[in-house]
Amino acid sequence: DSDILHLRVAGEDYIILNSHKAVIDLLEKRSVIYSGRYVLSIRSELMDIYLSWDRDLLVLPYGEDLKAHRKLFQQEFHPNNNVLHQPHEKKALVVFLNNLLDTPEDWLAHIRLMTGTIIFAIAYGIHVEHKDDPNIAAAERMMAVLSAAGIPGTFLVDVFPILKYVPYWFPGASFKRKAREWNGILSATITPPFLKVKQAMADGTAEDCFSLRCLKNAKNPDSRLDHLSSEEEVIKETVGTIIRGGADTGVTALRTFFLAMTCFPHVQREAQEELDRVVGKDRLPDHKDLDKDLLPYFWAVVNESFRYESFVNSFPHVADADDTYKGYHIPKGSIAIPNVWAICHDEKIYGPDVDSFEPKRWLLKTLDERGEGWKINPDMLDPMTVTFGFGRRVCPGKHMGLSSFRINAASLLHSFNITPPLDKLGEPVIPKIEYISIGKTVLGKCYGIL
Repeated sequence: DSDILHLRVAGEDYIILNSHKAVIDLLEKRSVIYSGRYVLSIRSELMDIYLSWDRDLLVLPYGEDLKAHRKLFQQEFHPNNNVLHQPHEKKALVVFLNNLLDTPEDWLAHIRLMTGTIIFAIAYGIHVEHKDDPNIAAAERMMAVLSAAGIPGTFLVDVFPILKYVPYWFPGASFKRKAREWNGILSATITPPFLKVKQAMADGTAEDCFSLRCLKNAKNPDSRLDHLSSEEEVIKETVGTIIRGGADTGVTALRTFFLAMTCFPHVQREAQEELDRVVGKDRLPDHKDLDKDLLPYFWAVVNESFRYESFVNSFPHVADADDTYKGYHIPKGSIAIPNVWAICHDEKIYGPDVDSFEPKRWLLKTLDERGEGWKINPDMLDPMTVTFGFGRRVCPGKHMGLSSFRINAASLLHSFNITPPLDKLGEPVIPKIEYISIGKTVLGKCYGIL
């Protein structure tokens, strides 16, 4: 029950932050100290020897390079710019719903296709046409690599960093051979499409996209179309962050939403009834409908989904200087890990029934000329302020991600009943709610839905 725990493992100091107050006190109020990033040795191997993975926005050390990357990203994904991305979302959403109608048993593949379609359209102006598109395959290979490289203890070098200095052919140095193999996977995912945008811009045929907008504003481009200046490298890596950061979390968010709606059908029905009243039955919801005053119960369902499932592992922060908190000494280099699950299941914040999926915890009863209704309780801790990171490392794409999730979830509920599979006797088989942690995401185990 302690707010803060200290563990020392293999010479590393781990500071586990179990309360919202501890997280805010350190990662927000003292963000000047706690904005560093901890990188596993296998990722360091990828960075230092074979590829500049240290250019990834997620793991860049805090400093001018990070500020340059975040500036580009924040300009593109400012809330006011959501309108730029909504046409891509709407087009991919219609395809998703049609695919779901045709082959509901392939729902997870349809989610992956929709997510990839949106991401590649925004990043590079690429039109993904089908689930076997090579861009989707490349992105999934890259995410598999990042997940494998992000699991502590997978490689011996994470426990004994001195192994980093042995030659790649040495027994026990499989991580070096893996790093060499994985090098090409990331490069093949983000470099070719970016170079195509640069070539298309020179030809006057480029489609509007994040890459093009940044390239047009570049002050020091390389005149050679198959080469990149240092400024263009920053642009390429920043755009690539959309693939690295959005491909898995976007899929995981909808996957866990499917699981929740299957396990809690009464919640699904009430959300559908509200959507029917507000949107009507003759059209799909649009972004203008998704107002918390118009759809308070639906907003509560989304909030509860993020709180109950906590499907993103918060990335560790590193203390860049010695610090003291509540009388405890925190050494420089300590790895501070916000315990998002504990915060989202804190009874002092969300009440005694935190292990129940209950959207109404977010609602207050209202009474007006239309009778009784609901409104979102403004005093409840918004889980979006917890699940998207903290301080100077908060996810700069959170507004676009939330907007996309809400329209997808609303359209899904408005179009389908999400039901469990049937056994041989025709009885529903309710999926078990179990979770496995893979890299930075937490996956709900889905045994068959729809």
